[in-house]
Amino acid sequence: MKKYFVFTIFLMFGITPSFADGPGWTVASKVTRIVVVANGGINVRLSPSLNNCVSQSGYGGTYASIYPDHPGLNAMHATLLTAYASGKNVALYLSDDTCRVTEAVLGGTHFSP
Repeated sequence: MKKYFVFTIFLMFGITPSFADGPGWTVASKVTRIVVVANGGINVRLSPSLNNCVSQSGYGGTYASIYPDHPGLNAMHATLLTAYASGKNVALYLSDDTCRVTEAVLGGTHFSP
């Protein structure tokens, strides 16, 4: 609740807040870049872009991360590659405000649980 109150105050004064995009589902997006990082995890960039994420290996605030300890790492990688190669939309579930990815949905124009 506090986050939304602060956001409203920022909007009233024309200030752009710097909140990360998580937790929660992203909008249905295009995968524009997939990076396999040195620790074996994956960073993914979407369009429309994410903001203020804390990506692994220092890739910056526009990348969501799937860490190497994710039990579905290979399946997540396959889903992202499929979305990238086919041009299909993907929605990602970000488990926290660092944009840590825990789930992915392939296809469609929006996500509804």
